[in-house]
Amino acid sequence: MKNVFLAIGPNTFLLKDFISQTKKASLIKYGEFAVQTLSVKENSLSEIITEISTPPFFGGKKIIFLEEFPPSAHPKLSETKKTEYTKLLEHLSHLPEEVIVFVISINPDKRTKFFKTIKNHASKIYEYTLFDPKRDISKFTQWIIERSKKYGAFIDLKTAQFLHSFVGNDLEKLDKELQKLALLTANTKEHISKNNIITLCAPNEESADFAFSNALSSGNAQKILTEISTLSKEFGSAMIWNRDIIPSIRTLLKVRFSIDSPHEKSGIHPFVFKTLSKVAQKFTIEQLQNLHTFLLDTDKKTKNGTLSLSQETAQFLLHIQKEFYTFFTQ
Repeated sequence: MKNVFLAIGPNTFLLKDFISQTKKASLIKYGEFAVQTLSVKENSLSEIITEISTPPFFGGKKIIFLEEFPPSAHPKLSETKKTEYTKLLEHLSHLPEEVIVFVISINPDKRTKFFKTIKNHASKIYEYTLFDPKRDISKFTQWIIERSKKYGAFIDLKTAQFLHSFVGNDLEKLDKELQKLALLTANTKEHISKNNIITLCAPNEESADFAFSNALSSGNAQKILTEISTLSKEFGSAMIWNRDIIPSIRTLLKVRFSIDSPHEKSGIHPFVFKTLSKVAQKFTIEQLQNLHTFLLDTDKKTKNGTLSLSQETAQFLLHIQKEFYTFFTQ
């Protein structure tokens, strides 16, 4: 299989990005009539075999992207399909010199003879694995740095780490945010900053409470109270209570537990852990548990109507701010 290249996932974004870039390069080099995309699910076997077995009419190269092959484990292949795919495999083994085929599968069944044959005989294999959110932090960061260069932007290591913690592990989402950040800094040629990220990017669910947790990490009572007031005006008391305050205090408590028990996995992003650990160490676990108990009691009051979350009343904000001021000035 001299001219067969295998491209597989399971990292869908990186796989699709590779195919997209390869197609663009092929179009530039060989022209639009030389590049073709086929699918074993959408095109007939006879059509596919004809295309991969026929040299280009006007010379040069023919580049074919054959999608969804080797097949995935589901749905289970019928005997008819197995026979068809065996025939396809034979033709892939005897391609004309002018024909280059990229066989593409997001999640191929690696137990089949189709996959094993192509893997053992393909000219090159491109395998895009998923980044592990816990073990591959450096891979995320390096990817962000390299990706920003692609868009003509610049981001340093610490800011890349911050962007990852702020936006999350979804590479497609990170890519879209980087494109926005690149446009923002295109004229000035300045490095992407934390303020750019906070202003422009949409945080993921884990970091949706970032503005409050950032204030919380300072341990400064006045800054925390000001942030509560600002967020309440912008989003409403109900939003900041459920999205910002409760999750942030729970995270702070987890950080405090982890400091005392470093061998137990907290599940907290390393950047968030580092940011909150300084303020967490100022308090005992018992103090933070008491604050958490206060939050739970307050939550009950908001649900039974004893304490109103309505924006028309300042009762809720006064109740919260008083407790937080007392706690963070002790």
